[in-house]
Amino acid sequence: MKASAPKPKWSDVSAMSSTTKSYWVQWDSLLIQDGVLCRKWENGRGDSCHLQMVVPKAKVLYVLQLYHSGCSGGNLGVKRTLLKIRERFYWVHCRDDVEDWCRKCKSCAAVKGPQIRSRGALKLYNVGAPWERIAIDVAGPFPESESGNKYFMVVMDYFTKWPEVFAIANQEASTVADKLVHEVFCRFGVPLEIHSDQGRNFESQIFQETCRVMGTHKTRTTSYHPQSDGMVELFNQTLERYLAKVVGKRQRDWDRHIQPFLLSYRSAVHESTSVTPAFANFGRELRLPADLITGIPPDAPRSITDYAHDLRNKMNDIYEHVRQTGQ
Repeated sequence: MKASAPKPKWSDVSAMSSTTKSYWVQWDSLLIQDGVLCRKWENGRGDSCHLQMVVPKAKVLYVLQLYHSGCSGGNLGVKRTLLKIRERFYWVHCRDDVEDWCRKCKSCAAVKGPQIRSRGALKLYNVGAPWERIAIDVAGPFPESESGNKYFMVVMDYFTKWPEVFAIANQEASTVADKLVHEVFCRFGVPLEIHSDQGRNFESQIFQETCRVMGTHKTRTTSYHPQSDGMVELFNQTLERYLAKVVGKRQRDWDRHIQPFLLSYRSAVHESTSVTPAFANFGRELRLPADLITGIPPDAPRSITDYAHDLRNKMNDIYEHVRQTGQ
């Protein structure tokens, strides 16, 4: 390829390894860019094409370590790890290597065990745009952290699946309302509707009055039916499993690991929308710490002018895709 030679004949590769033959079959999808072998890849929707770096065998374990652990990976499962890697890299048997790596990950194995999952039907909410409808929940108490926190408060957008998490010292209504107004409403705007369980902090006069003043409608789960708030419940489980993998022996540093996890979660493809929360929210992918080592994300804008020109159409396309995929 460096010599711009034509595709080798089958007789030239017939005696070589199956990996070599696999790349030979994909010859027309391969190219050299800046001295690096890349592969043209079209996404599952067929509406975009970008380049993946072809990873040499000696660097596969390095890539798996970068994008499964730490800020870039968050020790998420096989599917999300695989999708995150495929956005950037390609090598033969990538899926098998990701599955094997996740299965052997000691941090993941330490917190896994037999799980009996109830399969109650989740209620489907129709949401047409980001931050129209949000869910809110408080989890805890946990061991008091060095910063004096015992709970974490989750706010999650139903459309983009973008989560915000705040470590808090108590779950009083005034604390919850203050975080909601100053950290969420002032950043993303006031939603049309807020959904929560029937916790006293959400049913209090302070919280109800806050909703009234801000002009947002408050809904709540029905008694003994937590599946009506399934989105945030599943997120809480994912976050708690991650914290169990990374906290220190005294478990007093759990709140320091929340924000790095959010970077990983927001940059991972969400199963229900088939795009990342970041992409649905901003129309671009987040640059991860590992990307600073391996290169910029595949869809990074070429220039500010190009980005501004394409953003409006891209966001409209994203919203339409999310609406069709379902919340």
